[in-house]
Amino acid sequence: MSQPTPLVQPLLQQFQQLFFLSKLVGVLPQDLESFRTKNVLEKSSRGMWYLLGTIVAYVALYNFLIISFGEEDRTLKASQSTLTFVIGIFLTYIGLIMMATDQITALRNQSKLGELYERIQVVDERLYRENCVVDNSRLHVRIRLMIVLTFLFEISVLMATYIKLVDLTEWIAFFWCISAIPTFINSLDKIWFAVSLFALKSRFEAINATLDELVATHAKFKAWQSGAETESELILDSNSPPQYDSNLEYLYKELRGMDIGSAKNKVSPIAHSMNSFGESIKTPQKLRKTMVNMAHESELANPAKVEEKLNNLCQVHDEICEIGKALNELWSYPILTLMAYGFLIFTAQLYFLYCATQAQAIPSLFRSAKDPFITLFVLCYTSGKCIYLIYLSWKTSLASKRTGISLHKCGVVADDNLLYEVVNHLSLKLLNHSVDFSACGFFTLDMETLYGVSGGITSYLIILIQFNLAAQQAKDAIQAFNSFNETASLIGAEMENGTFSFTSTTLSPTN
Repeated sequence: MSQPTPLVQPLLQQFQQLFFLSKLVGVLPQDLESFRTKNVLEKSSRGMWYLLGTIVAYVALYNFLIISFGEEDRTLKASQSTLTFVIGIFLTYIGLIMMATDQITALRNQSKLGELYERIQVVDERLYRENCVVDNSRLHVRIRLMIVLTFLFEISVLMATYIKLVDLTEWIAFFWCISAIPTFINSLDKIWFAVSLFALKSRFEAINATLDELVATHAKFKAWQSGAETESELILDSNSPPQYDSNLEYLYKELRGMDIGSAKNKVSPIAHSMNSFGESIKTPQKLRKTMVNMAHESELANPAKVEEKLNNLCQVHDEICEIGKALNELWSYPILTLMAYGFLIFTAQLYFLYCATQAQAIPSLFRSAKDPFITLFVLCYTSGKCIYLIYLSWKTSLASKRTGISLHKCGVVADDNLLYEVVNHLSLKLLNHSVDFSACGFFTLDMETLYGVSGGITSYLIILIQFNLAAQQAKDAIQAFNSFNETASLIGAEMENGTFSFTSTTLSPTN
């Protein structure tokens, strides 16, 4: 039995390229055949085992990379402070932790993710019935752009580090490509979240645009009504004959050359007003513009009818808010690990850049900090993902809250008591169904959090540099003390053996 044709285009139809790439590298475990034929995400046991295999393979390869380049880390432990060594070890594995969190979360949510997009499909059909159409055709362009940017940053950082900072004469240099696996997996996973979040934002904006259109249409309707009344009054005034004023009889005679009260001095028609037979031709009059096809209709003019439409839009708004909360819950742990990774990597990359400028050893997997331009690429790539997700979450939350403002505009422009009651009732419902995005409840994804993180990075970077300076000063003092002790020991040994000689030279003035 064939499935009924959907009213609107499925949202997942725009995710085809992203799904195939995610399936290949082990980001999602859903069934490939179901997505290819029906554009749905269905649970797959084979996909689950494939994803588990990729996790084991990636972890093994990453540890092999750490062991292969671990000689520099052993040198770091002997030459640098304990603080730098501990930071390097912890941050070496945080990328692996972030990748494993993304993949394990995808395994846990593989059935819930399909249900999420089915709910979005139902929302799109309900919006379509209310003449509120959401255009998904441009979504694949956004997905392709994100994929291209991901490959561009990954390849740029990888190749620049590989060519400039890796010893190409060693056979293990080829395995440096493994260092890009965690960030690449994380980027693909966050593209799913970002595009889904953008889709919810588009649906909020579609509802707001529909409400604003109701307001604009009713404003035109009221303007047309007032304009029609004004024009009818002008027509009545123009059709009334001019009244004769006897006090202005002399003025009439001077201007028209005739007595208004008499028809004896009738003016003959001018030459161009007569035909060849001497008959007068009536001067054609300009046709007045009719008001046909200029009447505006407004749904807000009928409060009883528009109440159902407003109720349906608010119900759809509530459903989108619930979908947003479910989306936030599905990606709560990956978002938290990404924000932690971004904060730590941004701070550490700048700190290790400072260490490199001071000719200090840094961890092997952070050798990109030795070059300022590669560091800039790494920071732009890492911070770009975090900032974009925070900004998009903030804009989606604002779009959901703006619906209440658009709804109140409908009540104001309609100026009807029944519609006022409907708007007030629906506004309370919207107030209780707002959506905010957070990272496991630790902090909200908005611009205030972004400002706070920026200040935190600056503060911790200053603290780390101060600790580094203190450690270097202590290290120099210990080296100076040890050098003094060695010199004193040598002098004492020579004095005991009688081989130490002291020569004094006295300078006397010359005459």
